Amino acid sequence: MTEITNLAALWHDKLALADCCRDKLRNPHYANWDKSLLAFIVEWYDDDDFVIVHTSGSTGPPEPIRIKKKRLVNSARMTLDYLGLGEGDRALLCLPSDNIAGKMMLVRSMVGNLNLTAIEPRGNPLENLEDGFDFAAMIPLQVHNILNNPRGKKKIESIRKLIIGGGAIPAPLEEGIKELNNEVFSTYGMTETVSHIALRRLNGAERSPYYTILPGVTIDKDANDCLVVDAPDIADSLVRTRDIVRIFYKKEFEVLGRLDNVINSGGIKYNPEIIERKLEEVISDRFIVSSVPDARLGDKIVLIIETSDPRKYESPDFKNSVNGKLPVFERPKDLFFLEHFPETGNSKIQRKKIADRAIAQQVIRERGEK
Repeated sequence: MTEITNLAALWHDKLALADCCRDKLRNPHYANWDKSLLAFIVEWYDDDDFVIVHTSGSTGPPEPIRIKKKRLVNSARMTLDYLGLGEGDRALLCLPSDNIAGKMMLVRSMVGNLNLTAIEPRGNPLENLEDGFDFAAMIPLQVHNILNNPRGKKKIESIRKLIIGGGAIPAPLEEGIKELNNEVFSTYGMTETVSHIALRRLNGAERSPYYTILPGVTIDKDANDCLVVDAPDIADSLVRTRDIVRIFYKKEFEVLGRLDNVINSGGIKYNPEIIERKLEEVISDRFIVSSVPDARLGDKIVLIIETSDPRKYESPDFKNSVNGKLPVFERPKDLFFLEHFPETGNSKIQRKKIADRAIAQQVIRERGEK
């Protein structure tokens, strides 16, 4: 655990804080995650009016972009105000400070004068912690790991307000979250919008399938039904996403899938994310619905499962379970297995690379048949 409590006492004195972090960076005993955190604080208080952040890499190679510091401040204030967080509240940073999610936890703490504790990012960040917190941010995998621990439910409920981002929340995990007694939210956003622009309550009386936009944000759709975000306080221009959505009352929206992932099979377009949601109850491992080339259909729908034991998915019972969840035209025409799904640096699966590996398997199969 970094000496972030000592740093938090210096939030009001930016020169002393930057000097303190520079001194700590000279200490060779600090781990990389610590150094990343300290380096960002130094960068935050330098003379530039911007910081360098990298896109997530989920749809292409991560790219560095400049974001004005005032936009990060505005984003932090939006979240603090929406969640009712303020000076002295206890915050937990358990995400890498290299990514926008970790950086924003630092910015929110500095802007809101939160009492921040920072720990090494790990699969179960609460494993060695006993203290409670008012606020934390995690990725779905961390929440999954915590809830699969014998004391996990009690520990995660010790966080008064928890936001979850960085990837889709599987249906079984959301079922577990809805039983929690604290306030848990799914976030929607991207690096270009300086973290999230909308939140979706996952539990309690306010639980909802729809994201609610934060104050100062307006939304619309383009000709492809993809979300367009107008958030002048946090983005220089309109942010045109590739997420297919339904919008309700101009303040709420539902994400149906990504335009990049749409499958055109036999002249009919299919949204793989919609098909995936129908199959979550019958597949215990990570999986995606994707496509591979087909001489008759152009592309055929396939199911790709991450497992080291394919045998459990090769029985007629499993095929019948899948077929029972889907109409005829949505049913996968083939099944592929990968021992490990490729991921980005912040644990998002890389769908294109997964599909490419399935295509390579198909080529090998076809060669073997000839």
